[in-house]
Amino acid sequence: MSSARDPAADGRWIAARVGAEGDPESFVELRRESEREGRGVRCDLAAISLRGGAAEARGMPIARAVGDARTVVDATAGLLGDAFLLAAAGFEVTAIERSPEVHAVAADGLARALRDPRLAELVGGRLRLVHADARAWLAERAGTPEAPDAVVIDPMFPPKRKRSALPRKEMVALREAVGPDPDAAELLAAARSCARVRVVLKRGDDAPELAAPDWSIEGTTVRFDVWRGANR
Repeated sequence: MSSARDPAADGRWIAARVGAEGDPESFVELRRESEREGRGVRCDLAAISLRGGAAEARGMPIARAVGDARTVVDATAGLLGDAFLLAAAGFEVTAIERSPEVHAVAADGLARALRDPRLAELVGGRLRLVHADARAWLAERAGTPEAPDAVVIDPMFPPKRKRSALPRKEMVALREAVGPDPDAAELLAAARSCARVRVVLKRGDDAPELAAPDWSIEGTTVRFDVWRGANR
């Protein structure tokens, strides 16, 4: 007689390796525990199209929002898309992720990217990944020589009220695995107390402001709210 499955276990998100450790084709994916192996999402930095290399990365709205900073903290690293673009644009990036499952997937993706000569050249040793709560990490460094020039925050904002297309599978998985970010305002406050030059908050183009920014940069589907840093 088989035992009944726990519905909560079916819904639990895990970081699981697909393939044998050491196999160059192996990767770590984020998936529900009940899902079949290989059906989850992974951190695949090779999928980010940067045919124009560093010059293209420097022209991205997020790089323009960061401005003349040298050191940047991505306080909500996720699957490293923004952190990778910033590193390719020439910034020294510390990417912080507090979910242990998402951090494990991102760490595997970064390790695989650094084995790719093209991606390793783009990153140039300028991207490191940290598992921490960014609020505490920033508070510890506020007013010290370790404070970054800029902090970028991309909280889990609600799905757009009017969507023209289904959201990407990666975003759906992250939103369900990590949940909403009810402490986004606390993270923004910690960032503004720590960053020397500026703070950048990435929001959906129809999302409400968390606080009144000094200015905003509009993208196609997102906007970047910007504040001057503690030293400006």
